Amino acid sequence: MAGPYRLRAEDLAARGDAVALVSRGAAVTYAELAARAAAVGEALAGAGARPGDRVALLSSGRAHDEPAALAGVLAAGAVAVPLDATAPPARLGRIARARGCRALVLDAAAAGLADGIDAAIGAGLPRVELDAEGRVVRGAAPSDAGGERVAGGARDVAGAQDVACILHTSGSTGEPKPVPITWAGLDAFTAFCIDLIGLSPADRVLRVAELVFDLAWFDHLATFRAGATLATMTRRDLASGRALRDAVGALAPTVIYGVPSMFMKLVAALPTGGAGAPAATLCPPLRAILFAGEVFPPRELAALAARAPGAALYNLYGPTETNVCTFHRVDSAALDGVSEVPIGLACPYAACALVALDADDASGRFIDGPGTGELVVSGPTTVNGGPYRTRDRVERKADGLFYFRGRIDRMVKVRGYRVEPGEVEAALASHPAVRQAAVIAVEDPRLGKTLRGFVALTADGGEADDRSLRMYLAERLPPYMVPEKIVALDELPRTSTGKIDYRALPG
Repeated sequence: MAGPYRLRAEDLAARGDAVALVSRGAAVTYAELAARAAAVGEALAGAGARPGDRVALLSSGRAHDEPAALAGVLAAGAVAVPLDATAPPARLGRIARARGCRALVLDAAAAGLADGIDAAIGAGLPRVELDAEGRVVRGAAPSDAGGERVAGGARDVAGAQDVACILHTSGSTGEPKPVPITWAGLDAFTAFCIDLIGLSPADRVLRVAELVFDLAWFDHLATFRAGATLATMTRRDLASGRALRDAVGALAPTVIYGVPSMFMKLVAALPTGGAGAPAATLCPPLRAILFAGEVFPPRELAALAARAPGAALYNLYGPTETNVCTFHRVDSAALDGVSEVPIGLACPYAACALVALDADDASGRFIDGPGTGELVVSGPTTVNGGPYRTRDRVERKADGLFYFRGRIDRMVKVRGYRVEPGEVEAALASHPAVRQAAVIAVEDPRLGKTLRGFVALTADGGEADDRSLRMYLAERLPPYMVPEKIVALDELPRTSTGKIDYRALPG
């Protein structure tokens, strides 16, 4: 019996001169991608990395180096550990150490950040450096500084599972939480997506999400598996709605998978028409739009549908620990700008059940018909196969469709990224002028959910203000985890039991 799909260099090479990667300035064929992936694998072997070892990936430029690096690591049988190039080096160093990373594959622009990671680890990781087109320009031998394996949890997640990569989410304990993604899960997910939208070699998939985000694994693996073309953008292309609009126009994708806030930014940048002229539509036209990561406001979703006529819209749902576990094909004609859109039905590979909210973990009562409870997921895309309790409150209506009703705990989504306010609080409380800290999510009509911090300062902490505290956090957390505003209070409000009263904080 054949095993699950895996990315192999020979499969890439078999597609020959078909275009695998395209950007505004260059194109890379599948044969070239296969050769560059093989070169990455050879450099890793020269540095002493073996199949099953963890290898960190870091790209500051977000050019063709990143898909070439990913293909090289995966084709070599190693486990990819993507690192967020916008995060502070101390955080990335903790991740690399905790995962026992054997080597680091990076682009030249990330060299300074890699130096900071080495300093945080206290040793130098062997490096394989790529140019912007994914060619190896420097490899590291095992005798280089850091040639010995970094101490840490080389087998701390996933046990004996056949792991392809390890992603990291915000952790409630104050440390990044590892989430192993298996080949069996990626096989089920990518096969489903290819079938769902009919992904083919004729398609161009716009690469939007960072590799640290599970959405990016559709971009890369579903695209390569289907023989389609991956259209790559820089971070600068994502910086504003206008830059994103121009990139879409230049790269001419047929498929985009992103978070709602990204699509909202894109729509807002399109000309509105006026004087009787119709509003501009996306050009060239898209064939399929998939969105996930956060709730799409009904009015904004209707606006997207109006600007992308003819595009099939899909709402995909699932936390990182389950990948996509439910899906819904949106009826564009029925969008009225008011009615919510369901998260839909369970994917063919996912078993989704509701557990009554008043039940404890040991004896949860399952809800068989309509009702509201915590969504529990099992299946190959789920960590350890499940059951995984999502901590999401979900309603199943009489039509059998699931509807998202919010979080049971404090975790929130900010620009599609999962954030545990507790991790932000821990970083904020580490400031010497802060004696108490609290972080909540607030609604912003322009940005969606944002974070707001509250602090009670020490007696000599009067000079700490919003700007200095946010700069302090920026050195320790990724940008999406830094609150938009931090407010100083004499004391944080408390409940009758002495806990922070989050509901009493000014939103």
